Amino acid sequence: MSRNNLLKLAVGVIFLILVGRLAVLQLIEGRKYQTYAKENSAKTILAPAPRGIIYDCRGEVLVENRPVFSIQVLPEVLSDKDINRKKKILGTLGQLLGEEITFRPTADQPIIIKTNVPPEIAFQVEELKDRLEGVVISPLPARYYPQENIGSHVLGYVGEIEPAELALLKSAGYKLGDYIGKDGVEKFYDRYLRGIDGGKKIEVDVRGRPTRVLESQEPVPGSAIKLTIDSGLQIAAEKALGGKSGAVVVLDPWTGAVLALVSRPNYDPNVFISPAKSSAKARLLLGTSHPFMNRALAIYPPGSIFKVVTLSAALMENVAKPEETLYCPGYYKINNRIAKCWKESGHGRISVAEGLTQSCDIVFYELGRRLGPDKLAKYARLYGLGEKTNIDIPQEKKGLVPDTNWKKTVWGENWYEGDSINYGIGQGFVQVTPVQMAAIYGAIATGKRLQPYIVKEVISHDGQIVYTGKPRQIAGLPINQRSLAVIRQALVNVVDRATGRAAKVTGLLAAGKTGTAQNPGLPHAWFLCYAPTAEPKIVIAAFVEHGQHGDQASAFVARDILTWYRDHRLAPTPSREVAGQ
Repeated sequence: MSRNNLLKLAVGVIFLILVGRLAVLQLIEGRKYQTYAKENSAKTILAPAPRGIIYDCRGEVLVENRPVFSIQVLPEVLSDKDINRKKKILGTLGQLLGEEITFRPTADQPIIIKTNVPPEIAFQVEELKDRLEGVVISPLPARYYPQENIGSHVLGYVGEIEPAELALLKSAGYKLGDYIGKDGVEKFYDRYLRGIDGGKKIEVDVRGRPTRVLESQEPVPGSAIKLTIDSGLQIAAEKALGGKSGAVVVLDPWTGAVLALVSRPNYDPNVFISPAKSSAKARLLLGTSHPFMNRALAIYPPGSIFKVVTLSAALMENVAKPEETLYCPGYYKINNRIAKCWKESGHGRISVAEGLTQSCDIVFYELGRRLGPDKLAKYARLYGLGEKTNIDIPQEKKGLVPDTNWKKTVWGENWYEGDSINYGIGQGFVQVTPVQMAAIYGAIATGKRLQPYIVKEVISHDGQIVYTGKPRQIAGLPINQRSLAVIRQALVNVVDRATGRAAKVTGLLAAGKTGTAQNPGLPHAWFLCYAPTAEPKIVIAAFVEHGQHGDQASAFVARDILTWYRDHRLAPTPSREVAGQ
């Protein structure tokens, strides 16, 4: 075969190969590559769903959304194929924003460069769009807390999802860049509040410039939430606690609804959203006062507020009678140890029931010794201590109810009588939370143990009620009616003529108990009460860290809350009050 014929044959073979390949690309794989081309020229601009609004029990807005702007860049702008173009665009953006541009790389979808951009900057970016090819301004809903610090531990705050959180939540549809609840109701009910994101698919040219909108889907707003919190009462409780570190819990004793919950120090949730408050955010994160700790759900020694549990156990186990008298010389001798009463001169001869009214430590040292740790632990648990109340916000601790087995296991030691006398006055190993103690005193007021709850209703964007918080009775009381009557009367006497007189409010009879709990540093101060005594409507747990004296620091907090409640939520019913005495 001649050289010319070989050349013609080679050219023919190559031509047939090219034609065959073109046929494959066009006829067999054409659809696939056409799809690829469309995907490369189409980008999705996300439209995050507005989170659901949060209201108080009277319909006042506690959390809402405000529109802010975000800057997104289409990925072609960040391509290293045209380094000069990339530097120019990002440099112009950096000058407008007053900062160096950083971003999280992604495959082929728009990258959020900055959120919560001030409107004036957003307008400048829009004006310079010819020089900022592929840069898109998008309006976003941002969380806003109109009452700032008020109720921050109830409401919580939102922030960008972190890698560890994403690993747990990815299967539920969460993705990188999402904003989620980090604490409080925002976190506990995030699945209802977050809504469903929308967005629009846009066509872009080879330089990444938008040309037209291909598809658009409106975001579905999150569900609204109505709380049991009474905003007016919440503000009154915040004001009553003031600048003290501590907590206040106010419950409806008949339903378990939380009417107010305060933890101090607190924080302004807006600092996690507003650029103007970045310095305040830094102070919060670097400070030493632990403002994110919810003290209403944290554990502390109860001190004398625990004596209602000790007396309940003593009466039901028949180790003492209400009318039995003991002698208090101001101290209690056990083996080689001397334990003192808070009243150094002593109470003299005093009945067991009056011992609760006067908070006589000697009476309760003796009751603790007679009962021993296991019987005390039994009644503490029957009152709900040592386990979570399952209130519907995060951070709750379960506390500690010690017994002989616990001490042997944890400490490797036997239980001593000295441990028992401490146990009887709410000292030693026992640990409780303010919300637990509020639930206990609510149970004493009504005779029923109820689970505290904060969310009353969840309402979808189309007005359907998708969840209702309802009263849930956990159990009755572990004591009979006769013993309960003894305890109730003793608590009435505490406020009327004993250590709780500081909480006495004209026109509103209250029953309560003071507590001073020893711990490292100055003692903690407690005051628990319910009112009105005839028909209880609220129960208050007031706790002041290192407040020293329950009959002063915390009783004054409760007094101010009771006064506000009388003036703003109760119709005067003096005749009913007298009848209930």
